[in-house]
Order: sequence, then structure tokens, then C-alpha cells
Amino acid sequence: MDSILLIGSAGSVGHDMMYQIASMGLPIKVIGSDVNETKGRFEIEESLHIAHSFGFYPDLSFEKIDLFDIEGTAEKLEELQPKVVCNLASLGSWWITRLLPDDEYKKIGPIGPWLPNHLTLAMKLMEAIKKTGLDIKVVNGAFPDATNVVLGKLGMAPVCGGGNMDLGIFRFKRIIARDLGVPYRSVKIYGVGHHGAFYTKRMDAPFWVKILVDGEEVTERYPNTKLRDMYAEAGYAKSAQYSGALVDQMRTSASFLKNVLAVYYDTNEMMECVPAPKGLPGAYPCRLGENGAEVTIPDLSLEEAIKINEAGAQCDGIERIKDDGTVVYRDENVEYMREVVGYECKELKPSESEDRARELNGLLKKLYDKYNVEA
Repeated sequence: MDSILLIGSAGSVGHDMMYQIASMGLPIKVIGSDVNETKGRFEIEESLHIAHSFGFYPDLSFEKIDLFDIEGTAEKLEELQPKVVCNLASLGSWWITRLLPDDEYKKIGPIGPWLPNHLTLAMKLMEAIKKTGLDIKVVNGAFPDATNVVLGKLGMAPVCGGGNMDLGIFRFKRIIARDLGVPYRSVKIYGVGHHGAFYTKRMDAPFWVKILVDGEEVTERYPNTKLRDMYAEAGYAKSAQYSGALVDQMRTSASFLKNVLAVYYDTNEMMECVPAPKGLPGAYPCRLGENGAEVTIPDLSLEEAIKINEAGAQCDGIERIKDDGTVVYRDENVEYMREVVGYECKELKPSESEDRARELNGLLKKLYDKYNVEA
């Protein structure tokens, strides 16, 4: 049986994804992998326990992988030959700045300047895959809305990502179903939007939707401003909807997993909102299968959709991404990072990502110490 390689399986999103897989009862082979072998093997044992409790017997196993070792990763990929890789590895999770006092978080919360944490390992993975010459499909979970764009400029675009605006679209589906008093399954929403619009601006930024209820279009009843207000009224616009670091992990893992499974089982399923397909910024309706992603937007051109998502990227502090993969940041965000973090970076070259990630995390530790943050 073809396998799925889940990199970062000992992390919080990987943990949730393994448990979801264990509970599905699907014919499936999944290899968990992580640099933390002890926790990684423990999570596989826990996942098998869950599966067996339900009477399911998936093929789950573990292999240690260190993405910093590109040669070693390539050798492991050649040995395992996975059909799909889901990359959840990062040098700093998306929520690390949210542990700071709210005034500071609001200044440096936009994730764009923190891209080195997400790009570094994803780029090393894609370099390892390129070394193998194998046709391995990748669903990237490390800030795909920008990471996949940079990787695409370097000729190494993953199939897609997950989470981000997809989570917002599913929230809209529940809001509209409740508003109209219809079953959740009656609502379908095709969406275009960037992480910056979904998370950073809580839908108070450019996005596009087409809303169908039992096949009838009702988009005109829900202009963006109304959806934004309903989103806030539902409690989704709060900086922190509850205390603690592991917000959104279960639903985030579900979003990634459905994309992984569509590629793995070659469903060619029409997905309502898929982040960063083919190295594009932000999310788009797509068909997903073993041949990759096919962007299919009803009633909107790809060019218009890209402009919407580039506007959303600015909400994350990203002015633009050059053809060579260099990320140019907005002056306002550069100034906030200088003021709060002591970090100076107007442009990020992909080759500088690893060093910049180490610098950022060293400076963040000093901020944690300053505010007595326990991470």
C-alpha cells in the first residue's frame, strides 16, 4: 500500500492528525516522523491504541527524520518512497507571539516577519525531495500562504497547504446555516482569501466568497461587511478565544488531513478553499488528486483572486515576493519588529532563512524573559 509520510508527527497538529487518522477506519498506511524519536514513537503507540479500541487496524509506524540533514532526509525518502508527504515541521509555531502581552502581540502578531520559522525546514524538505528525483506530492503546513509562494519561485512548490482561510470558510458555513435555520450540510461556500484576512484581520480585509444553500446561490444576502460582523458576533474575531497555546489545532489538523487524503486516494474532489496551491498566495477553490491541485474558481478570474490574496498578504506584513523568492516587508511591520523585538529585516532572501530564524527565536526568548512568559 502507498504511504503517507507525516513529518512533525510529535508536534501538536501532527498529534491531532494521527489521532484523527486512527479513528477513521480507512485502509491507510501512515509513517509518522519527527526529530523527537521518543515522543514520536509514543504518539504512534497512542494512535494504535485509539484505532484498536474502535476495531480499526491501520498500518501506522515511525521513522526518525532530521530535516536539517538534507542528504539523510533524501536517503530516507528513497527508502520509504511515500506517495504523499504532509509537512508540519516548524522552528516556531504560529502562536508563539500570542503568548506576549496583548499590546505587544498586536504590533508583532502579523506572521509575515516570522516566516523564517516556517520556511527554513520546508525548504530543506523540498531540497531533499528534489535530490531524490521522486514524484512525491507535498502538502505543506508551515505558513503555506507565503512559504509555498517562496518555494514556488524556487521551482519547488508543494501541491498545497491547509488551514488558514479554509478554517474561516467552515466557520462561515456554520454561521450561515444557523442564520438560515438549515442543516450544516446544506451550505457550500467557495472561498478566496489569505491568512492575513482570516487570522490577522479577522475577516476585516479583502476576501471573496460564493455561497450556495441547497444549490441556490445566496451570496448577495451576505456581503463581506455583513459576514465580517457576523464573524465577530460569533466570537471569532477575538485575539484569543481561550487561554493556552494549542488553539485551533484539531480543526487545523482536520483541514490539512482532508487535503492529504484527497491526494492520497486520488479523489479529484472539489475543495471549497485550499491554501497556496501551485505556489500561489492565499487560498482558492481547487480540485485535489494525485496529479496535484487544479484551481477552479466559479465566477472569478485567477488574476482577480491573486490580487485579493496579495492584499491579504499585506495584512501579514508582506509587501511582495520577488521572482527570486525574496520577501519584501511593509515598512510599518519592519518598524514594529525593530521596536518590540529588536529585529531588523526589510527583505528576506531564502538563503538567509535559517540564520534569521535563529536570530528571531533568540530575540523572542529575551521577550519571554522580559514578560515572564512560560512557553
